[in-house]
Amino acid sequence: MQFQLLFVLPFHPIEQKTQEPLHRGGFGLELGNAFTNSDGGKENIITLTLIYGLANWIETDIDFAFLTVRPDSGQNESGFGDILFLLKLKIPGESGILSGNEFLPDLVLEPSISIPTGDEDKGLGLGETRPGLLLAVEETFWRKLAGRANLGYFATNLDDDYKDKFFYGFQIDFPLLTERLRLGSELTGEFGSDDANPLFTLVGLVFQINDKIALNGGVEFGLKDAQSSVTGIVGVTFGF
Repeated sequence: MQFQLLFVLPFHPIEQKTQEPLHRGGFGLELGNAFTNSDGGKENIITLTLIYGLANWIETDIDFAFLTVRPDSGQNESGFGDILFLLKLKIPGESGILSGNEFLPDLVLEPSISIPTGDEDKGLGLGETRPGLLLAVEETFWRKLAGRANLGYFATNLDDDYKDKFFYGFQIDFPLLTERLRLGSELTGEFGSDDANPLFTLVGLVFQINDKIALNGGVEFGLKDAQSSVTGIVGVTFGF
């Protein structure tokens, strides 16, 4: 089984985090479900993310996951996965540390650490503490088309074998018929010191019910080194 840390942008459900932190004292809640069918079997991940705005330019997130794994060969397993803690630091942009420079795109620096609370022997976790760092850039063109790019890194030490892993993503989204409904597409991938360099593409929709609630859904396809995986993703976001 391949366990992935999921990162999500404001256009959900793409696998990278939003560039816009919550305002100071703001609270957010994200619920999601991802079902994957691949050559190795089936997997379902239910996610819960708690978000709190420490300042207008910084927020903290805690991600929880409950996994159900049904491999084609072997025993079915279910249980809680690893917990992810992260900070989101906005630098330029409207609410960033260096706000006031209209020529710079929105930029977010996101350090994170994954705590091995999932059972590695059952395929529910990584079995190690994993630090990570994400750099995210966002720019809006023609007041309608939003473009984003992410580059991240994390280190692994599985079985005393140190490996570097990098991940990246590119995404665009735009209004579809109404400003409340947006269509988006993304391309994400990984590369590092091992032979597997998976590549994925996703197409999805997000519907903004009101200023505090948004629904989202999409389908992701594995293009390379991904065991012919197909993933359906749905979620809801609440902001307070």
